[in-house]
Amino acid sequence: MAAVARPSPQTDRVVAVARLLAAHPEEGFTISEIARRLRLHKATVHPMLVALTDAGWLVRDAASKAFRLGPELMTLGEAAGRSLPAVQVARPLMLELATELGVTCAAFTESGGVATLVDQVWDVRSTVQPLRIGIWAPVRAPFGAVFRAWAPAEDQAEWLEGVDAADRERYGAVLEASRARGYVVELRTPTTADLSGTGSLAEVMHDHDFLVDDLDPAREYALGTIEAPLLDGAERVALGLVLVGLPRTMTGAEIDAYGRRLATAGRGAQAPATAR
Repeated sequence: MAAVARPSPQTDRVVAVARLLAAHPEEGFTISEIARRLRLHKATVHPMLVALTDAGWLVRDAASKAFRLGPELMTLGEAAGRSLPAVQVARPLMLELATELGVTCAAFTESGGVATLVDQVWDVRSTVQPLRIGIWAPVRAPFGAVFRAWAPAEDQAEWLEGVDAADRERYGAVLEASRARGYVVELRTPTTADLSGTGSLAEVMHDHDFLVDDLDPAREYALGTIEAPLLDGAERVALGLVLVGLPRTMTGAEIDAYGRRLATAGRGAQAPATAR
C-alpha cells in the first residue's frame, strides 16, 4: 500500500508567506498584515518570519517593520533555474551570444500564462545591469509574443483575447511574420511621459508601435529586445531566449543580423521534451 503523505501546516504557511510577498515584491507587509491576509494568528506568524529572516529568505525594513523577500532567495532561484534541463542546454549558447554581441542574453520559461526569468548571461558591454532572477510578466498580447508565435492556433487565439479587432489583426500578423523570420522584435515600451496624457497603458499601447511585423532594413528603430525560441523535441517553446542591453537605436538591417544570429543559436540546440 502506498504511503499517504501527512499534511504539514507549518510548511504550507511558509509557502503561503513566500507566495504573498512574491506577488507584491515592491510593497512589503508587517507581521499584522501578513497574519490578516493569511488568516493566521500573529503568534503563529512571528516565529516563522523571524526564522526566515535569519536565513536570509526575508528582510525586514527597520523603519516600516515590513517584510520583503530576501537576497538568499535570489541564490536559490538562480540555482533552481539553472537546474532546469532546458537551461542547461541553453546556457552555453547564451554565454556565446552575450560575449559575441556584447549584450545580456536572458532565458524565460512560460507556465500558466506567466513568463519568468530563470537565467541570464551578462556582458560588460551590455547597456543594462543584470536582471533579477525570478521577475515575471503575464503572457498576454502584446507581451510574450515569443511564446505564442510558435504555438498552436488555439494558444494564439487565447493570447489575443481581450484586444480589439484592429489590434487582433495587427498582432496576428506579427506572430506570422516573427515565425517566418525566426525571431520577435519588441521596441521600447511606453515611458511615463507617454502615459501622462491618458494615464492608461492600454490606450497608449493601442497606438504604440511595440511589436514589429515588417522589418524595414533602412529604418531606425528604438529597440527594446530581440527574442527567439528554444524548442523542445515536440516543437514547443521550452525557453524564450531574449537579447537585452542592445543599442538603443538600430537599423532594421542591424536588427536582422542580431536576430538571425539568435535564431540560429536557438535552432542549433534542442531542449528535452516536457509534459504538458
